[in-house]
Amino acid sequence: MINASSICIVCDNELKMNEATLFSSENGLPLLTNKNSQFALQLCYGEKITELYDSQLNTSISVDYISGTLDHRRQFGGGRGQAIARAIGLKQGKTPTVLDATAGLARDAFVLASLGCKITLIEQSPILFTLINDGIKRAMASEKIDSIIGNFTNLVNADSRLYLEHMDQNSKPDVIYIDPMFPERKKSALVKKDMQILQQLLGHNNNSVVLLETALSYTKNRVVVKRPAHANPLSEQTPDTSINGKKTRYDIYFA
Repeated sequence: MINASSICIVCDNELKMNEATLFSSENGLPLLTNKNSQFALQLCYGEKITELYDSQLNTSISVDYISGTLDHRRQFGGGRGQAIARAIGLKQGKTPTVLDATAGLARDAFVLASLGCKITLIEQSPILFTLINDGIKRAMASEKIDSIIGNFTNLVNADSRLYLEHMDQNSKPDVIYIDPMFPERKKSALVKKDMQILQQLLGHNNNSVVLLETALSYTKNRVVVKRPAHANPLSEQTPDTSINGKKTRYDIYFA
C-alpha cells in the first residue's frame, strides 16, 4: 500500500476549498494549491470534477456515469443477459437488492443500478468514497441517468465487515457483491492504468476471504465474488456455482 506521506490534496478553486480543507483535516493529508510531483497520488478538487491524479503515470481516474465506457455499457451492454446480471439472480419479475461490499469506483454497481437493482455501496477508502460521491452528484444533474443514480440507496465510507456485523438484521440484502482487487500481473502484461492507480492506493487486499465468510452470514440469498476468468476461487470454500464472462468469472455462494 502506498505510504500516506505520498498522498496530497490539491485545490485551487474557491467553491471547492471548504470541501478540500475538511477532507485534508479529517485524513491528515497536506493541502496544496497546485500539483506537486513530490506526491505520487493527488486528490484534485477541480471546478467541474474531482479526480485522483497519479504523478508517475501522468494520468487521472474519476467516476463518470454520464459518458464514456459506462454510458456505452448502459446502452449496449446486454441488459439482464450479461453475466453479472445472471450471477446476482436478475430474472423477469425478480430484481434483488444488492450490497456492494467493495465499491471501488462503483462501476459494477452502476451496471446493476441501470438494470433496476437497489444498491447499497460500501467503500472503505475515503479517497474512493469521495470520487464516487462526486460522480453521483454530477450524474444527478443529468436527466438521462438521474433515475438510475436514484437506485443508489446508500453510500457509506466504512469497513464492510464491520458494517455487516452492525447491520439491522431486518435489512439484509438479497445479494452481497464482492470484487477483490485482481492479483498484480507481471510487467509484461501490466493492468490498465486505472487499475495500477487503485493498486498503488489500496495495495493488496488480504481481507477478502474474511469478508466472504462474514457476508455469507448477512445475506438473504447469495454472495457473488468477481474473479479473473482463470483464477482460483477466493477461498478454500468451493462456490456453489459460477457464471463465466469473457474475461471474468462470477463465483456464487448461496446462503
